[in-house]
Amino acid sequence: MKAIAKVLFAFLMVACTVALFAQPATEYVVQSVTGKVEVETTPGKWDAITVGMKLAPSAVVNTGLNSSLVLKAADRTLKIKAMQKGTIDKLVASLGTPKNGVKVGAKAKTTNANSDDVQGRTNISTASTRASDATKDIEWTEE
Repeated sequence: MKAIAKVLFAFLMVACTVALFAQPATEYVVQSVTGKVEVETTPGKWDAITVGMKLAPSAVVNTGLNSSLVLKAADRTLKIKAMQKGTIDKLVASLGTPKNGVKVGAKAKTTNANSDDVQGRTNISTASTRASDATKDIEWTEE
């Protein structure tokens, strides 16, 4: 009886381990394409992506300027924006991470740039280098 219990326990452990680490292969179906969107079929060869095309998670895609790609995987719809290149898995993973930085059209909450108490500042931009300083190191010949 104990031998049967040990064999049954070992079988259950193996089955649970296989079930835990086995992941179903996700396949992405193209829902819509805007602009120039390509997939790398062989190294160095790019083909246009069309609606209805099925893509593997390891497929390398490239979206051009003003382009987008909408993919459907199981119950999720994913949108890859313009100027992105990489495997679908990496691009999808980057969709979930927020990017920090200044966004286009962002405005400063508070500033003292226009206040009168800041001395030595103006609202006029100037160049940070001067060409006249560089001429001392170079010999010029006029022809």
